[in-house]
Amino acid sequence: MTSLKSTSFFTRYKRIFKLALWLQQTIRRVNNFEQLSATERNGELVSIGRNLLNILHIKLEPQQPLPNTASMPWLTVANHVSWLDIFVLMAYIPGGYIAKQSIKSWPILGKLATNGGTVYINRLSRQDISPVIKAIKEALLQGRNVLFFPEAYTSEGLNTLPFKAALFQAAIDANRPVMSVAIRYYDTQAKRTTKVAFAGKTSLLRSLWNIVSIPEITVKVDFAEPLMITENQNTDRFQLKTMTEEFIQQKVLSDSPLATTFANKMNRDQ
Repeated sequence: MTSLKSTSFFTRYKRIFKLALWLQQTIRRVNNFEQLSATERNGELVSIGRNLLNILHIKLEPQQPLPNTASMPWLTVANHVSWLDIFVLMAYIPGGYIAKQSIKSWPILGKLATNGGTVYINRLSRQDISPVIKAIKEALLQGRNVLFFPEAYTSEGLNTLPFKAALFQAAIDANRPVMSVAIRYYDTQAKRTTKVAFAGKTSLLRSLWNIVSIPEITVKVDFAEPLMITENQNTDRFQLKTMTEEFIQQKVLSDSPLATTFANKMNRDQ
């Protein structure tokens, strides 16, 4: 599914120019994080995320209010469609991310991610999981939110990929809540779009060009109530994975063109 309308080349280059200025300013802001209090740093992260979304004409539509933040820090999980997901989440829930190692080498964005507190993971090594779980636990115990995408890979956004359970253990070990967030992208005709997806063999530059060619993108964001570990003492990481996966998948499929196909498949499998 793609939008029938596109921006002019002038508009696309104008947005890219503004994005370049945003990158320069953001690098300076992130480099000053060590001088800021936790509250000030969180405010900067929210501002950075919202500024980028404004430049790209991306409008956020929360489907319900963000739950009471008094229970923070959270281990926040979401479906993964695009690199935009990071900034959509950042606009509401400031925190560090769990990301694949290759992002560390990205020009400019890699430095931004590293200075912003990103923890990198080697998807090909199971031995890499234990230190990452420990790092997430320590961040949560220090009062910092941690956000990650349990699908591990991006999808086109019309359904979800199977979630992986390993990193949910950090929430149990730290005794901190798990927050589920579902993200859906729409074009100017209010139809679900896959044009923002950073999936398959799409390069970062191609993804950016696709995004700046859409006149306006709307993102619907659904928040679940935090899963409190203290209220689910017998819950293991697999059950946490299942509960978050069910919430996010139900929201993602709620108005997806793949909903009927998925329902038919589930009926055949039963």
